[in-house]
Amino acid sequence: MSEKEYQVFRLNPDKISVLYGAVLIVFAVLVSSISESKSLTSYIPAMMGSPIFIFGLLSLRLPAKQKLFMHLNVLIGLFIFLGGLSVVGSLFSGTLFAANFWADFSRLFMSITGAVYLTVCIKSFIFIRKQRENSAAEDAEGTAL
Repeated sequence: MSEKEYQVFRLNPDKISVLYGAVLIVFAVLVSSISESKSLTSYIPAMMGSPIFIFGLLSLRLPAKQKLFMHLNVLIGLFIFLGGLSVVGSLFSGTLFAANFWADFSRLFMSITGAVYLTVCIKSFIFIRKQRENSAAEDAEGTAL
């Protein structure tokens, strides 16, 4: 891992956002076509993934606005995670994968991937904060001498 930025599998959170957004879009298209769904709700992962993809690209292209775009992505990631948690109701009612397999699978996918994405982003924010604190401490130490 670089000491300058947080990385997972050699990808920084901006690139992970682009990748995650693309995965959600492709996932929604595949699930909708495989399940032959005519419902607009089957494209919810794509609707949530599109802004993550766009904000990820924008944070790569506009580093001065990276903080804004990544905070927006974390908010969307939180919505994805929380929306996916509705699968817990199916779990407790005993109808998980019984009533509508593809809808439950999609919600489970969103919940798990949303949690992983949130974890990566939060760890990145913590890493950046520690970097700033260390830099400030070094600057203060240098001026004290």
